[in-house]
Amino acid sequence: MVGFGTSGIRDLSPFPVSPDLARRLGLVLGASHENGLSEMGAGASPTAGAPRTSSSRPQSPLPISIGFDGRRSGPMLKSALASGALQAGAAVHDLGLCATPTLALHAQKTGGWGVMVTASHNPPEYNGLKVFFAGREVPDAWEREIEKQLEALQSRFSKNTVSWSSAGCLSDSSSSARAAHLSLALSLAPLALIRKTRPRVVVDCGNAAACALMPDLMRAAGCEVLVLNGTAGEPYGRVLEPKKESLGALSRAVRKSRADLGIAHDGDADRAIVLDERGRMAGLDTQLAMVVSDQLDLARSKKPNAPLSIVSTVESGLSLREACAAAQARLIITPVGSRYVAAEMRRAGALFGGEPCGEYVFSRGALVPDGLACGLYFAGLFARRGKLSALADAVPAYPMAREKIHCAGERKQKAMALIEKDWPFFKPSRVDGLRSDLDDGWVLVRPSGTEPAIRITMEGRSKKELAARMEAVRAVVSRAVQKA
Repeated sequence: MVGFGTSGIRDLSPFPVSPDLARRLGLVLGASHENGLSEMGAGASPTAGAPRTSSSRPQSPLPISIGFDGRRSGPMLKSALASGALQAGAAVHDLGLCATPTLALHAQKTGGWGVMVTASHNPPEYNGLKVFFAGREVPDAWEREIEKQLEALQSRFSKNTVSWSSAGCLSDSSSSARAAHLSLALSLAPLALIRKTRPRVVVDCGNAAACALMPDLMRAAGCEVLVLNGTAGEPYGRVLEPKKESLGALSRAVRKSRADLGIAHDGDADRAIVLDERGRMAGLDTQLAMVVSDQLDLARSKKPNAPLSIVSTVESGLSLREACAAAQARLIITPVGSRYVAAEMRRAGALFGGEPCGEYVFSRGALVPDGLACGLYFAGLFARRGKLSALADAVPAYPMAREKIHCAGERKQKAMALIEKDWPFFKPSRVDGLRSDLDDGWVLVRPSGTEPAIRITMEGRSKKELAARMEAVRAVVSRAVQKA
């Protein structure tokens, strides 16, 4: 059975991410008040480990919010998921086509479960099931328990059923969910400045979840909006992962229309990639450093001596570390994955959290990565500080190198143990994989959570030194994978 990875369940669909799997997940979550799942965390916090007391245990099924990102297999999985939940007696809120942060925010408001049917940036033949509780992505322990219960249900269709009179009800909550997300995102932006400046923005929705809200959000903020790939579903105008190679049309549209910026989203719109007025992608580390520097400047202008912290992952680069050091802010490092960033933000009361892939968590926002709020943030950044090209050029950029070496999932653990034995650097961090911070850069080797691969990432101040370092690390990883 396909299980949870770094970001929910994700694989090819309709098999192994099948309607049967979705139906069983609906049954498990719909019966969480009976099967012990709802007892794994206290209150509405899936990061808490304390069990519920019998008096705080829900006496009836918790509501379940369901949305999808527009893929061809999405309605099939969404319907099967709803069927299982209704069979267990749960009330189901159908959000239809929506962004992942829209779904998370709705689940936060209902205090129940949320499931986003999405494979994010993966190609359209993939799909997945991303589980939230009270608006927060569930942690590893919850996922392992859900996997056990899914396995137990594999051959028992009648498990967790209710009488005809107790079957759950299905309601269309798409409009209210979108309205709530739009209102929250607008509350984070400097609307007076945006409406005065009236930025011209080209939005590339990727024929996916961003189509449901992003153009409306930018117009409501006061931007002049041009839309690319604005109809959800096939045919896709570009690959679902927004990256330099796939954003040529957006770059040309920005230059042709003389726009102030371009914004591109992935499949479920929890990330945003921004192009400046030249149609140039700054680079993901630079983009993250731009946001962090601005967030810290704004916070320091209000409370000059307040302790500030930023959360990012082991993949964070030198420019982010330098931005935090310049503002005397603490940088907290987590494993790769938005749920770890968001959980640490809540624990530490951090100002902001982000990953160098375009996923950003705003402390006054939905507390999950929100690509729509991020795109609007950059429109506000332009309105406050001017051309994005100048802001990007002010961020120091250093050479980076990335590679991945194929390694089957069952061999990853042994391979990583062998890599650690031959690790050519001093005292690696083990927060997620192996990372060493050196005088002139850093090196990270970690098993991929979404692919059968070991990833190598490094950054340095010299391309020549970086090439030599990559050659040495590649040899260590290749040997380990062959022996594993």
